[in-house]
Amino acid sequence: MGFIGRRQALAALALAPLVTRTVRAAEPKRLIGVIEEDPPFFNPAMSSGISSFVAGSPVYSALTRMDVSGNISGDLAKSHEISADGLTYTFHLHPNIEWHDGHPFSAEDVKFSLEQVNSKLHPYHGAMNAIDKFEAADKDTFVLRLKHPQVSLIFSLGNFAGAILPKHIWEGKEVARDPHNKQPIGTGPYKFVEYVSGDHILYRKNEKYFLPGKPVFDELLFRIMPDPGSRIAALQKGEVDMIYSSAVPATEVARIRRFKNIQLRFGKIQTSGYQAYINMRNPPFSDRRVRQAIAHTVDRAFIRSTVFPGLSENMVGPVPPTSPLYNKNLVDYALDPAKANALLDAAGFPKKADGTRFELRFVFGAQDLPAVKISDIMTRNLAGVGIKVIPRPLDRGAWIQVAFTNNEFDMTTASFSLGPDPDIGIERFYNSNNIFNIVGVNNSKYINPDVDRLFDEQRVQTDPAKRKAIYDKIQEIVWNDIPVLPFSTYSLPGVFNGAAVTNIFDGEASAREDFVYALPGKG
Repeated sequence: MGFIGRRQALAALALAPLVTRTVRAAEPKRLIGVIEEDPPFFNPAMSSGISSFVAGSPVYSALTRMDVSGNISGDLAKSHEISADGLTYTFHLHPNIEWHDGHPFSAEDVKFSLEQVNSKLHPYHGAMNAIDKFEAADKDTFVLRLKHPQVSLIFSLGNFAGAILPKHIWEGKEVARDPHNKQPIGTGPYKFVEYVSGDHILYRKNEKYFLPGKPVFDELLFRIMPDPGSRIAALQKGEVDMIYSSAVPATEVARIRRFKNIQLRFGKIQTSGYQAYINMRNPPFSDRRVRQAIAHTVDRAFIRSTVFPGLSENMVGPVPPTSPLYNKNLVDYALDPAKANALLDAAGFPKKADGTRFELRFVFGAQDLPAVKISDIMTRNLAGVGIKVIPRPLDRGAWIQVAFTNNEFDMTTASFSLGPDPDIGIERFYNSNNIFNIVGVNNSKYINPDVDRLFDEQRVQTDPAKRKAIYDKIQEIVWNDIPVLPFSTYSLPGVFNGAAVTNIFDGEASAREDFVYALPGKG
């Protein structure tokens, strides 16, 4: 079966609103999804951005993969062993793997990528700090030697933070600026073909993929659709086959359930949360009492019930309630405007003649519907205690520049992954060694030496009870300091048309699906 060419692909896309599954039956087996923005990178080895994961995961492989229940299995590594003392990890690689450009893959690629890129540049690299030596024992054997046990390390070695780059392409390059960030060459099931900004990303199957008979689909195509309503309409009309969870509007889940042939897949371990960084660089937000007053004023229960109806849980503290390390003894900040007013008065910010105390610049993504709704609710709530919110919705690129590069915000919100282990999903927000001008790290500029020390102490614990006791203390301190205000933890499903495709979104996060096991539906 032949592949469609560039002109044919673009013509088909131009006619997309008229295309039906029946018409596409005569074409190469093409799986069509959506992505909600133009990805800044196609490189999940150095970026935690959702669109970067979506665009890069079909191309790049990692040592391991994780299923929807958190079970670890092999990807580039057909098997692995961890020594009894937890200090040596040995990975046995599939033999005779090739990069998409035909260059042979070996353990040297794994060593280069993890040692020179992932462990230095990826926002989720924290667990990799335990690694002392990266060794390519032979072309098919890779070994990690640790300075101390690190129980969360294995979770970092899937494509969550461990996507492997080709040494022969990247060695000696400035990784953050190299053109290959949007021209990916990997070992994954799909080869990158083209990217048309604002329109689509096209991939073709890797005929030399290391798992025989995989993938089944000839082509994978992502339509770039920033508007949530357009994404849902395309799914309902059969113009797209699937939407990964992060691109599914929470308020539409109940309606999507009623669409013909549509199936939903919820993850069991990959929790996300909407939370707001409070910029501690700026007074008055550098005062803990001001931050606590905000926590007592924002109606987070109303946010959960209206923005994430039936899909969310209250989040008390920095660790989600789904984690075994969650501290159940933390006391929530009650909705108490009177207490908030008292805290603000005590902090030295009395109300002026017009009833206001100070302004709060709230920056968020204009296309991020939950953030837009949270902004409306928070603006009304904080006005009641004299804090005048100045909402600033921006397109994603401008939001990243303003909030994370320039630090021109007092609060900013988005959805962030909180797992699969707190060392990976949580510590990055609170450890002072993770203060950088990039998205998804310690963007509040929170510095607490006791918290830093406790993170280091828990890292070496192999006894789960001792580790939890330390994490309980971390949560107590952070929750009192409140550098980040969690609105809710939530879980959204990946959705797909079962008549078009099956066997997808069975990994721990649908935004990192590589579609290697996807099968055509029976429609």
